Amino acid sequence: MARGLKAIIDRTGAVLLGNSVVCDAPADRPLRIVTHGHSDHTSGLSKSFQRCQKVIMTPATCDFLKLLYGFPSGRDEVLHTLDYGAPLEFGGDALTLFKAGHILGSAQVLVEDDEGTRLVYTGDFKFPGAEIIPSDVLVIEATYGKPSNRRPFKDEVEVELVTLVRERLKKEPVFIFGYHGKTQEVIGTLHHGGIEAPVVLPKRIYEVAKLYKDREAKLGDYYQLGTTVAKEAMKHPYIGIYHLRSAERFQEKGTRIYLSGWEFEQACKKVGEDEYLVALSDHSDFDELIAYVEESQPKFVVTDNYRVGDAVTLAREIQKRLGIQASAMP
Repeated sequence: MARGLKAIIDRTGAVLLGNSVVCDAPADRPLRIVTHGHSDHTSGLSKSFQRCQKVIMTPATCDFLKLLYGFPSGRDEVLHTLDYGAPLEFGGDALTLFKAGHILGSAQVLVEDDEGTRLVYTGDFKFPGAEIIPSDVLVIEATYGKPSNRRPFKDEVEVELVTLVRERLKKEPVFIFGYHGKTQEVIGTLHHGGIEAPVVLPKRIYEVAKLYKDREAKLGDYYQLGTTVAKEAMKHPYIGIYHLRSAERFQEKGTRIYLSGWEFEQACKKVGEDEYLVALSDHSDFDELIAYVEESQPKFVVTDNYRVGDAVTLAREIQKRLGIQASAMP
């Protein structure tokens, strides 16, 4: 392994841990871990089903991926699910998954090799929800790796979202756009905030919401778009929740709310006539990234320079602030 390290990220985005494990991209390893269901962490999954002895993920991630993408047929002997905290030994490595707090089923990975070295890969993670794992070598996401990527208002975001939705419903329907994970969790946020207006969802978001409701969350009532009950609900003030990719072609008139992790100035910002940006993120901000490293107490840190973010800056800040050696990879 490069420079004698026991944990690296190669140029394809594969996170290599210990002797046997690869995470979130294909590589010539017998054990592939899928930390969660977003596409930048599931690349080359069909190839891994062909090449690996085991492809491992949490039961919730398995359900999520089967629903959204399906799996190659005849691969049941390769696909394995592993609960949080349940150890698995393979090829001299001991593997354990921990909650990441990112989306449904998201996991951090701990690999303890035959020399007792603790190798931790956070994947994408968010507080509250993520457990900080003590490590010797830490591989950490760098989505919000710049010091400017702070949300001092993070505790206000959900309250402002609920307030905005309640006010706009007095005038017109409210349409919320985001990615899978955020779209389902916002249903729960509105429900817990006391919003009683009906929520309607396109088929795919509705099906994923059922996974959330069954496994983790009390979401309140929601209806599948196009059904009789949804059509009846839409005769009154209602909320529609859609994937962000559908926003450009969306034609219905009403208030639009876009859920974005890249807003760092305000919890809620007006960006157009009847259009708002709400700073709802499922990633840790810069301060939380630094806090994780400080509490994990690694001897060396690898920052993820393959996926979206600023890994070079994060590595430099870790060294400057904490005195821990760090390097961006690849």
